[in-house]
Amino acid sequence: MIVIQILFTCLAVYLTFYSLYWLCLTLIGFSHRSSSYKTVSAHTPEILLILPAYQPSERFLDVLDALPKAIQNRNIKVLVLLQDADERYFHYASAKGFITIQKSFSHLSGNSYQHALRFITQWIEEQRIRGTCHPEFVMLIDKDNVIAPDFFDRIAPYQFDQFDILQGARRSVATSTTIAFFDHLSERLNDLLYRSAKEKAHLLMEISGSGALIETDLFIRCIHQLDLHAPGFDKNFMVQLLTQARPVKATFLPHCVVTEEKTSSIQNHNPQRIRWFGEQYYNAIHHAGTLLRAAIQYRRISALDYWVTLCRPPRSIQVVISPILCLAECAYYWNMNEWPVGLPLFSLSWLVLLIAILAFLMHEQALLKATCSIGSLIKLAYCNFFNAIKSVRAENKGKFIHTTHHL
Repeated sequence: MIVIQILFTCLAVYLTFYSLYWLCLTLIGFSHRSSSYKTVSAHTPEILLILPAYQPSERFLDVLDALPKAIQNRNIKVLVLLQDADERYFHYASAKGFITIQKSFSHLSGNSYQHALRFITQWIEEQRIRGTCHPEFVMLIDKDNVIAPDFFDRIAPYQFDQFDILQGARRSVATSTTIAFFDHLSERLNDLLYRSAKEKAHLLMEISGSGALIETDLFIRCIHQLDLHAPGFDKNFMVQLLTQARPVKATFLPHCVVTEEKTSSIQNHNPQRIRWFGEQYYNAIHHAGTLLRAAIQYRRISALDYWVTLCRPPRSIQVVISPILCLAECAYYWNMNEWPVGLPLFSLSWLVLLIAILAFLMHEQALLKATCSIGSLIKLAYCNFFNAIKSVRAENKGKFIHTTHHL
């Protein structure tokens, strides 16, 4: 009985903490940010756009078609790295004047995406030696992400001097299914909590795997330092950013947009979430010490904060389980005239979380649609519970799970 009491108390404290964390970041994200830019520069750097496309679909043709207008009259080169792709994509990209390479990394063990990224860094270093390409910034673009024609028009030249990373925003092509709708909300929530709010709080915001302009030397250094066993890329990349001696400055540019397909079916959703959860909890477990040391050694609160972010529960599960535990706690109090863990922590957790959720949904004008989709959210949470369990299994360690999207 004592063991059960301790477990429930730990769960109550855990959920309450992350509900408060969610609400605090929501309020900070909504707050007004005053500009702190002081310097002015007309310098426009050389940029390399990198498209590592594994088994691309028809959507990739739209991605390629959008690039010429976005980069016209700018010092920007495009590198297309096709992996296990049909020849027609090679010819299509080459015809547009893009640097196009066809490779396969499927014969190599481990994280195939990391193999592709390391190949890209080697290619950049070789081009520097030859004097053919000297990018000051690089930007990864996913194979289903279409860059807006005014993406680079919305970046002030002086921002390249002030920041090491300029993070754009990803917007959905369609949210016709409930799975795609919640995937869209999740991305919008990431922008609010982990980019906008953290930048305003003077913490290093979370970098996305696509749509971020990253200073080239920083990018290369972090790619070379990636944990080979990490089952993903962007979260381990964040760990490398936060644990090096050099402080990194980043900014979120919500008006610099790439549009993307959203996962439209549960069959595509599950493997994607296995990869995401696996990457999150792998780094939370295996790099906890690294992040805590960086927080102490470099007095970098962002490193500690990021570990806190990595340890959070899956949001869909938190949203579904919190009201259930709240009702169970109230029923227990009604029958026993005492709270099961001494304090009404489950009720407090749900109340705080509900305020944060309602504030976000009203801001996104999505309250009615989200309310009507509660049944699908419960199903999603059920799937994500097992996805989270599967994600930390040994067979997924060091493996990049490629997923497909269908509109």
